[in-house]
Amino acid sequence: MNFYRKKLFLAIFSILLMVAFSCNHGNKYKGFPEELAKLSIQIDKHPKDANNYYLRAKYYYQNRQAEEGLQDIQKAIELKNDEVSFYILLADLYFAQKETDLTEETLQKAISIDPKSNEVRLKLAELYFHLGQIAEAESTLQEAINLQPHNPRAQLIRAFCCKANGDTTGYLRMLQLTIDQDASSVRAYLEIGYYYQQQLNPIAIQYYHNALKVEPNNLEINYNLAKLYQDLGEIDPAEETYNIVLQIDPNHIGALNNLGFIRFVLQNRYEEAIVYFDRILQIKPTFLPALANRGNVFIEMKEYDKARQDFQQCLSVDPNYETALKALQFLDKNKK
Repeated sequence: MNFYRKKLFLAIFSILLMVAFSCNHGNKYKGFPEELAKLSIQIDKHPKDANNYYLRAKYYYQNRQAEEGLQDIQKAIELKNDEVSFYILLADLYFAQKETDLTEETLQKAISIDPKSNEVRLKLAELYFHLGQIAEAESTLQEAINLQPHNPRAQLIRAFCCKANGDTTGYLRMLQLTIDQDASSVRAYLEIGYYYQQQLNPIAIQYYHNALKVEPNNLEINYNLAKLYQDLGEIDPAEETYNIVLQIDPNHIGALNNLGFIRFVLQNRYEEAIVYFDRILQIKPTFLPALANRGNVFIEMKEYDKARQDFQQCLSVDPNYETALKALQFLDKNKK
């Protein structure tokens, strides 16, 4: 009987220790974000598990806490020095701190561990591109493609290298090759779409639509598409797309300003135009295009005192703002 009581006592004691341990850790990390607290508790429980330090370092990197992340990933590498993913994260953290020499050194170390790593070579090529070392970037990309011919990310980086070299034909060809290898490459669609948009070529519309099939709420693509419709004189789809932008971001100044411009210049709906410009100035009182646009609306409405106030407000922000200077000259000349 005493034997069973002793076993029961030990079991209860063990449970109480576990509860106390858990409570102590809960108090220790009180006020921490939930994910960070969980990761920290795991490290306390398993201080020799390199992966736990890696996961917390990744958390810090994603939350722009590079200094804390560096400490953890260095600990992870100390515990396990042959894991390529650890070196990739270390390189990312060094790059976040603008330590480009250490970034390159770390990526080269990762290649020495795994000479066939496509990911490491792409990271290294991106670094070289960032540093303006285009020849080194292209050489590294070719190594990656030799290892992995179906390599859409490598083709995308090659596109930017071509652009940097002024090779427009190569730039577009590499972007198309990226899409051929990865039909979900939003960045490639966006790049081609913007290239043709600058030429007011309607072919850009299809590229933007293809990108929106992948990311329908992409703010940049929706805005670019709306502006392209506007510049092409297709006002109904422009307004429709600007309203999609405002559904995603109700305070998007570009969309509000362009809708106000459409109401004012293209539709002569002055009161509605003022509503858009007022909304912008509530968000950003010093946004000069909205102030100037509203001032011009007031001129058309013959509310000259209000117009003068808006243009004077422009000059209080930028004394050399040409639109306001010319408008005030006009108002002075036509006082009567």
